[in-house]
Amino acid sequence: MPLLTLRKSLRILLPLLFVLLVISVNSYGQGKGFSVNKTEPSWLVKIVEKKVKTPLKDVSDGYYLSLYENQNHVERKEEFVHIIREIVSDAGVQNGSQISISYAPDYQKLIFHKVVVWRNNIPQDQLSASKFKILQSEKELSRFIYNGTYEAFLLLDDVRKGDRIEFSYSLQGDNPIFGKKFSSTVYLEGQTSISHVYTNIIFDKNRSLNTKNFAGADAPKVTVKDNLKFYEWESTLTKTHRGVDFEPSWYNPLKRSQVSEYKNWNEVVEWGLAINDYSDLKTPLVDKKVAELKSKAGNDKKKYIELATRFVQDEIRYMGIEIGPYSHRPNSPENILKQRYGDCKDKSLLLVHLLKAMDIKGYMAYVDTYLRDKTTDFLPSPFIFNHVIVMVEYDYFKTWIDPTISYQRGSFDNFYSPDYGNALVLKKNVNSLEKIESNPAGKIISDLDFILADTTENAITQLLIKTTYTDNYADNIRAEIAASGTDGAEKNYLEYYTKLYPEIELKDALKYVDDEENNTVEITESYQINNAWADSNDGNDKQFYFYGDLIQHELRSIKGSKRIAPLAMSNHVNIQQRISITMPYDADLGTESFKIENDKYYFELYRFQRGRKATFDYTFRTMTGVIEPDEVKNYIKESKKITEYLTYHVNRKASALSAGGSGVNAIAVIPFIIATIITGFFALRFYRKSSDFDIEKIAYASNINGWLVFLGMRVVYLPFMMLLSPIILGLFGNDFWIRMGAFGSSQWIVRGLFLIEGVFYGFMFAYSIYCALLFFNRRSSFPKQFIILSISHTGFLIFDLAIGFYVEYISGTASASIKEVPRVIWALVIITAWIWYLLKSEKVKETFVFTYPKTKWEWALAEYYSEQYKPKTTVLQEPEYNANQEVITETNEPASVESEKPRE
Repeated sequence: MPLLTLRKSLRILLPLLFVLLVISVNSYGQGKGFSVNKTEPSWLVKIVEKKVKTPLKDVSDGYYLSLYENQNHVERKEEFVHIIREIVSDAGVQNGSQISISYAPDYQKLIFHKVVVWRNNIPQDQLSASKFKILQSEKELSRFIYNGTYEAFLLLDDVRKGDRIEFSYSLQGDNPIFGKKFSSTVYLEGQTSISHVYTNIIFDKNRSLNTKNFAGADAPKVTVKDNLKFYEWESTLTKTHRGVDFEPSWYNPLKRSQVSEYKNWNEVVEWGLAINDYSDLKTPLVDKKVAELKSKAGNDKKKYIELATRFVQDEIRYMGIEIGPYSHRPNSPENILKQRYGDCKDKSLLLVHLLKAMDIKGYMAYVDTYLRDKTTDFLPSPFIFNHVIVMVEYDYFKTWIDPTISYQRGSFDNFYSPDYGNALVLKKNVNSLEKIESNPAGKIISDLDFILADTTENAITQLLIKTTYTDNYADNIRAEIAASGTDGAEKNYLEYYTKLYPEIELKDALKYVDDEENNTVEITESYQINNAWADSNDGNDKQFYFYGDLIQHELRSIKGSKRIAPLAMSNHVNIQQRISITMPYDADLGTESFKIENDKYYFELYRFQRGRKATFDYTFRTMTGVIEPDEVKNYIKESKKITEYLTYHVNRKASALSAGGSGVNAIAVIPFIIATIITGFFALRFYRKSSDFDIEKIAYASNINGWLVFLGMRVVYLPFMMLLSPIILGLFGNDFWIRMGAFGSSQWIVRGLFLIEGVFYGFMFAYSIYCALLFFNRRSSFPKQFIILSISHTGFLIFDLAIGFYVEYISGTASASIKEVPRVIWALVIITAWIWYLLKSEKVKETFVFTYPKTKWEWALAEYYSEQYKPKTTVLQEPEYNANQEVITETNEPASVESEKPRE
């Protein structure tokens, strides 16, 4: 071929080859219903992005959506999504630089229209089919569900902080199983704030769609154009919703609108009956299984129900192939028996057919394991439900059976179905949801028996655990043992207790006894613990801890009491855990009862001791699965109290001292002694303080008699009372302080209060001795000092009573302190009466007149007495004379000095 001709040919072929190369490259990743088309659908409502910036405080993961656009054309079965992400930080680069869209290629097509990265308002087109990875996602495969979903994944190139990522795509097609009726939920908010949200639904104006709005969502704007009706929702700066721990599965605070073409629940029932209809199916395998079950059950229909249920539950393994219409349509009973696997709807349909062959009325029923009771809040729609069970009508009763529960045992009369709330029974003419009566009678009874060794090194503590599971609890543990085996369970239990007691090891193999007829399971564990005593926090002592762990696992530990969301709890909990400790010493662990009871939950501790064996009997039940937001604060308070009572420890030194019978606590005694010494020192100084005196009052001082005798008895009584009371109370004993461990984190407050009380006792003891000395020496300062003592005693009585109320408050025990109120009031009346007597009595003023020092007033008194006892003297007067020397006056009468013998 001539060179010129070749060049001309290449000029023509090269562009063609380039086009073919581009087509082949752009087709990479296409297939499985995925394609690229830069032309957006013509039916879209044109909108203008509203330039509103989301506040940084509402941004999570480093980026936010400045636009979320979702348009739905019901008649064309198309959905269009347009999103713009704003990258505000390096974290946003990491979290927002990929695009992932899930779809079902069996009935859907995914078409990408745009992928643009904007930087400084300059677009960078990154839409290329070759860059997409089409992956089979199967996110529910871990739950044994295969639904044929795929994921179109695109990892963007060169994304930086400050970029805007814009992309749009369309989904074409709908699952044919739902027929011609439309139903959907339109979300108007996300977990974080969105700057601009626009959503619409477009459908034929002759169709009727009902709407229901949730969480304060606005009703849609409705317009009609060209024989089409438009439902439109639009908002800016949507609210940010931060999730919190333990939200109920049904809780959804996001604004949203439900749209449904179903007029009533009966239309949903008719739809369900239609897709589950296998009435004309020839079922030789089912007939064979029916004959086998009949042979085993005889004419006992209850027995037949039990056998049929157990066959479907245990021998038809759970596996769902939910591709296309089989997302909601079950496989035929013949195929289910042949393949020996199926999901909830497959197993339920098989059970219904097995029961029907014995003239037993069984019906499939739709439930939602998340919404539960809240299904009644929604418009009729098949999209509400996510699970299928069976309702059996027999002997005028309705029994709910979940065919997906494995290893359920017991008689038909005791069948248990989880609390799925409300169900839609697929039965002709049913037009409402029906409440499932779920009253599980199951219980866990666990006995832990510790034989506690002494504190010597390598001493071995024995632990025997015997746990009985009944009814629904037995079903659960039976399934767990079936999955892991007894060896696996033994290993798991040992690993669990190793976290509590590091040197624990198996003593005997785990024993597993299953009584299927009565539906009880009994598990016995046997361990030995080397060096069970652990170091105390300060390292100066050894302690042994034990826990009411089964109940602790059921409590919710949450931060903060101000919640908008309700608090989810496990419902129908019924646990009794008994912990027995056989001590190596004669230690007194005390006896106590504590109870919390309301309409949500019940907790009780009954603690008792016989000899060296102390028993802690815990009971916990729940009557609801939800704590409302305004009740959360009280729940936190009460759950903390419960937690404090679930953990207990024994102190080594305290136990040893108790064994010796001389359990004196130095920490308690020392403050008492110090307070006594300090008060005594100052009292002695005041006692020796020199003061002025009135010698006449001293000279005429009255003796102690009359009412003062009774006051003297009180003065003598007070020092003995202030010394004996703390001893009788046990304030100086180790046992008293050991028991404070039951108060958990509050024990340090209680300890502090009782230490203050010990200081009070020391002060009152020394001060009352001081007042007694003043009394018997008839010191003038006695009335004032005794009044101070009496006022101090008043404050002490009130403080002591307050401690009693506080201890009962934090422990939740019965208010025994209320019985002390009359006694305290009577004591205050007596104190007030004596104070009044000391202030008003003349007898007191005449009796308490002496001062310090004694020698000073004794000299003055002697001088006073000497003056009083001087003899009478005569004064002679000279006679007076006149001029004649005659006597004018003359007297021989002496001048007398009046005197009076002092009174005694």
